[in-house]
Amino acid sequence: MEKKKLIINSAVCDARYVSESTLESYESIVINAASILVTRETKELMSRYNVSMNAADVAEVPADAEIMVENGKYEITGSTVISRPAVLIVNGKLDIGKGSQEVLKNFISITVNGSVSFPSDMKEQLPGLKVNGSTDCYPGDAIRLKSDFVVDRTFIIRAKEAKYYVKNKVVIADGNLDISRLVEKGAAFITKQAIIAEDLLEGALTLFGEEVDIKTIPKEFSYVSDAVLNDALVQKNGNKLFVDGDLTVNNESESALDKLTSIKVNGTVLIIKKLMDKFQSLDAEYNEIKTINGKFLSDKVNVEIDKRMVTKQEDGITVTDCGMVHLNEDITPEDIEKKLEFTDCGCIFCYPDQRSAVELVSKDVGRIDDSGKMGLSGIKEMAEGLHLFDKDTKVVNTIKYKI
Repeated sequence: MEKKKLIINSAVCDARYVSESTLESYESIVINAASILVTRETKELMSRYNVSMNAADVAEVPADAEIMVENGKYEITGSTVISRPAVLIVNGKLDIGKGSQEVLKNFISITVNGSVSFPSDMKEQLPGLKVNGSTDCYPGDAIRLKSDFVVDRTFIIRAKEAKYYVKNKVVIADGNLDISRLVEKGAAFITKQAIIAEDLLEGALTLFGEEVDIKTIPKEFSYVSDAVLNDALVQKNGNKLFVDGDLTVNNESESALDKLTSIKVNGTVLIIKKLMDKFQSLDAEYNEIKTINGKFLSDKVNVEIDKRMVTKQEDGITVTDCGMVHLNEDITPEDIEKKLEFTDCGCIFCYPDQRSAVELVSKDVGRIDDSGKMGLSGIKEMAEGLHLFDKDTKVVNTIKYKI
């Protein structure tokens, strides 16, 4: 009986238990994966057979280790339960919290395709850590708050004499807050930027180091964070807005534009082309203005974009807050530049000729992988081009596969 070919397309391929009988049963085996896990024995065994491994990482891992694959956001804390030694692979964002030293001892290695954060005094306790993306190592003696933190009355009451770490920015927007109480308690912020109401500016400056970028919210302006401009926003906050972050102006924004008298955007204005002239006639300030696409995809673990999707959306697609984004090979660089936008995504998987276009249309993306090995449909098309798909070929498409 003629042997079949085996093609495995997987985010993680666990080859620690592959047997000689399995290897002998196929004419050839092709493994396309971001990570391939082997033992010293199985690695040597596969080298004696017709096995091709296309991977960003091939790691030797004990056969009795647990393999944990987490897509999106994952957190390690002191209460995280790990039953046995484990290998952790995170496609997205990993947060290693204080007090997790004992838990970390259970990890043999950690691979992050995206971004990772951890306190500086735990650096020596980390297992083997490989990061394909960005790392945030914050002061170990500081109390970490949200990456964008808004000071309110409750925080002032509970605050103590301590340093507070805020990765991106601190917002003090309520002009009625008693900021002097924070100063008297000896609190201080470690951050990159502070947004402060004009009435509180002088008293609040002592809470920040001289290196912090300070922005002021003018009197009579209402503070809002990232926002989509619509009637409800104007009705709630008034006709003078200070937008901290990006402002989206889409098809639903036209009547709201007519009601605004002034707007300041501490970020980028993302606007559809047909409303550009009307917006620029306002008393408006902003860091940058860009035309955007009409379709939004957000808060998804996995997104796969193909040519059909791009062609169907005449106003283009904006992808935001997604863990992993896969671009099919049939999408041209011109399609990407004209019709796609990526913001706050963990990892974008594309092909080499697409990378420069992806970089042009990306903001706050943890990692861009141009290996072309993670988009499963893209791999399928590539394999079809090589005439690998026929009745004598077994194909496996999955996130995690054990051979």
